[in-house]
Amino acid sequence: MVKKILLLIISISFFLSCGDNVDCSMVSCAAGDIIRLEFVSNEENVINNGTYTEENITVTGDITEDLDVQVFSETQGATEGLLEINNFDWRPGEYAYTIRLGNDWEIDLEVTFSLSGNDPCCGNRLIITDLSAGAFQLEQTTFSSFYTIILE
Repeated sequence: MVKKILLLIISISFFLSCGDNVDCSMVSCAAGDIIRLEFVSNEENVINNGTYTEENITVTGDITEDLDVQVFSETQGATEGLLEINNFDWRPGEYAYTIRLGNDWEIDLEVTFSLSGNDPCCGNRLIITDLSAGAFQLEQTTFSSFYTIILE
């Protein structure tokens, strides 16, 4: 009888003690944020329609860093064409870039990165906390991973 009670107490203690643990086994942690931009003019994506390609899009910054700039003219999902800007050396802080679309558009982009906080599974990761495009209208659809710059 004493063994049954002891076993019951141990079992209950075991189940109660596991309630505070966070199970991260099914979590896939994303890397630091990438700047993903869609450019729209007259309600049309100007990367997807071929108006601007990798050959006539340039990105420069006031910080001499190695940027990984990629142009995707055909993507699946919420948009059809994206410009991605990435740098593995980004740290929390503010960065400024100039994006030129051919000889037609010059967009002054300012981005602020911060750390996400103490996530129990992924820890601190770099996230975009502010992004502005100078005089251009900037939109972000809820739950999307890209920003839309309206060229007008």
